[in-house]
Amino acid sequence: WIPTLASNFRVIRPHLRGHWDSTPAPDSYRWTVDGLVDDLKTFLDAMRLDAVHIVGESLGGFLGYHLAYRYPERLKTLTLATAPGPNFKHHPLGKLRSFDALHPVWGADEEWTARNAAELGPENCALSEWSNSERWKCPEAATKGYFEAAANCEVNEDEFLHGIGTRTLYLIGAENTKNVTVQEAQRLCDLMPQAELVTFPGVSARCQFVIPEKCASEGVRFANEQEQSVARRSPGGASGR
Repeated sequence: WIPTLASNFRVIRPHLRGHWDSTPAPDSYRWTVDGLVDDLKTFLDAMRLDAVHIVGESLGGFLGYHLAYRYPERLKTLTLATAPGPNFKHHPLGKLRSFDALHPVWGADEEWTARNAAELGPENCALSEWSNSERWKCPEAATKGYFEAAANCEVNEDEFLHGIGTRTLYLIGAENTKNVTVQEAQRLCDLMPQAELVTFPGVSARCQFVIPEKCASEGVRFANEQEQSVARRSPGGASGR
């Protein structure tokens, strides 16, 4: 995604609390969705960014909903890729409530590797190997905290999504059946006042992985449309990026 996005916009990739090389969370830290959203808002404050285009895939997209709901003034647009709805508590994986309960389903290294390879298909062998290696770089404590924060977050999804006024783009493979179906993606978009669904024919795996350039191009197209719309409404006809 990055080369396509960065040729049009300044791209910033924040590491969530405790992930990758960010500061580890203290042992007493209580993982919550509100806390993770506040981290993102504080990050924007520290970077002196008034409003940005947010892009999130999977659970990153889940946080995107909550950021848009709580701090709508900080988002220009929201782009989601194969993301569950904002009420992850009732998602098939979220119902397990904890990372430890999920682990037998998610699988140990060998089991998860096989599941991931089957989903991405033999034509994406190198991508599957990359995905496997990236997965285990994240500290387990942070992964547990992130998952459990999402799994224990409950909202009235209809009212919540109706309250998101941010222009939203949802990307998904037209044949996707894992965790989020096209029908579910359409339902989520129908509940948001300004949401657009884009599906990719013939794609059954996670589109953000198997066709990243196409996904990024759609994101750029969507963000540019918003920038141009704002510019037309601005007295000076200019819009920052």
